[in-house]
Amino acid sequence: MIPDRILMLIEKNPFCSDLFITDIGYYPNARHHFREREKGIEQTILIYAIEGQGIITINKQEYRLVADHFFLIPAGVPHSYAADLQNPWSIYWIHFSGNKSGIYSRFACQPIAIERGKTSRIADRVDLFSELFRNLDRGFSIETLEYVNLCLPYLLTSFTHLSQFRLIKESGEREPVSLSINYMLENISKKFSLEDLAKNVNLSSSHFSRLFLSRTGHSPIDYFIQLKIQRACRLLDNSGWMIADVAREMGFEDQFYFSRQFRKVMSMSPREYRHR
Repeated sequence: MIPDRILMLIEKNPFCSDLFITDIGYYPNARHHFREREKGIEQTILIYAIEGQGIITINKQEYRLVADHFFLIPAGVPHSYAADLQNPWSIYWIHFSGNKSGIYSRFACQPIAIERGKTSRIADRVDLFSELFRNLDRGFSIETLEYVNLCLPYLLTSFTHLSQFRLIKESGEREPVSLSINYMLENISKKFSLEDLAKNVNLSSSHFSRLFLSRTGHSPIDYFIQLKIQRACRLLDNSGWMIADVAREMGFEDQFYFSRQFRKVMSMSPREYRHR
């Protein structure tokens, strides 16, 4: 949450007074997550589910929000939402305000799908959330506040203007290795065999492996593990998660195997990395 005294400064700043963040966060596996606001709030709310599911209720109408969907709740609208108890959602969320916040109401009060695919840029959107988190973690300097709020329209547009956001991938990255790396990033928590990755780009395993090695200097599986470890480093940097939770989030059921792979890539254990 951004303190009220800081929001007062933002509201007077011409760079960002028209559209600005008041709260932002990420709730992984948010079991028992529940909010009810009988009169709504002054801000517009965006909820983006990347795993699991939950229920959003507006005017006694229930909407199920499942993975790879987002939902906008306009300012002043009474609502409640809750994670599913059996399959709780993992969500990114933003509360935002300003004179321009109302223009997003035409996308509100309905779950909108963000389908995964070779050009979906889901990892790019998640990286942008992480970039805002990391900047805000450094405090509320004028430069930081201007930067994160100037980024906000781009982040919101990545939801509301999906085809335009994906166009750069569709036009510029049809090469198999680039497509495969995009696929890895967008499914970073999953497990894939060499055959799975090759099939995704319609190549034989042997051809795909040789091509990938020649382009990157690494085998496809080694490269996928490196990407997982890079993402794990970000979680170790910016969250209070236990190492076992970070391991599971990256698709490693065995914490000790995760630690071995982490040491192989980073030349230190996860614990040593976090301490340093």
